[in-house]
Amino acid sequence: MNIVITGSTKGIGLGMAREFLQRGHDVVISSRRPDAVERVVAELKATAPARRVVGCACDVTDYGQVETLWDKTVESFGSVDIWINNAGRDATKVPFFMLPREEIPETVNTNMIGMMYCNHVAIPRMYKQGHGTIFNMEGFGSNGQIRVGAAVYGSTKYGLRYFTDCMALELKGTPVKMCYLSPGIVITDMLIPPPEQRGRGWEEAKKTLNLLADDVETVTPYLVEGILKVQKSGDAVRWLTPKRIRQRKLRYLFKKRDVFTPHGL
Repeated sequence: MNIVITGSTKGIGLGMAREFLQRGHDVVISSRRPDAVERVVAELKATAPARRVVGCACDVTDYGQVETLWDKTVESFGSVDIWINNAGRDATKVPFFMLPREEIPETVNTNMIGMMYCNHVAIPRMYKQGHGTIFNMEGFGSNGQIRVGAAVYGSTKYGLRYFTDCMALELKGTPVKMCYLSPGIVITDMLIPPPEQRGRGWEEAKKTLNLLADDVETVTPYLVEGILKVQKSGDAVRWLTPKRIRQRKLRYLFKKRDVFTPHGL
């Protein structure tokens, strides 16, 4: 299959790219920074020389660049089978009134407008080619959870769930499948605030993360396997299910987890 992953030069996006390549699929690496795209493509080609991997810099908040990302993929591979809207950003984890003003549109534009642009580009083109599956990446707030310091990010992810619900309904019975992707709580630079932003609640937050968070290398194989198995529009691939949370809490009574030490945090 031919797979586009936005925001795939680091973190979960890069982890999924590696997993797809290991399974023999073709991947387009993308992010805003051309130098990061070039570097990651070179690294992936060195570790998987028999696979096809190409790069295309793309700022998802620029509609023309999203169109170019589609065109580059079709030019390279012939079609787009799976499009994963992984690109996203978080705002500084402070109460909303303390948030630097510029971070509000930056976060909303990437997480909402950019995600919508990608869907707006991909849906009609997938319909024209006769097939295709789109995954929108959920995050904290998608299910309505609320946390201090996550007002903007959480609002975008809550909106993303609503938007994806609408698209799944609109696309029912068409050749295009609209699906949900949820990695749970993953240790990335987007999750862990820098030391100067770790306030009084950080030690308490660490307890929750030690209970529920996972490495990219743990989560991404599960996500990729699930992505490749979806059958219909509206399917969801979610790692941190209520059942897994219950199992974690039970095990945590007998054995504590430490997800920070291996990362030097």
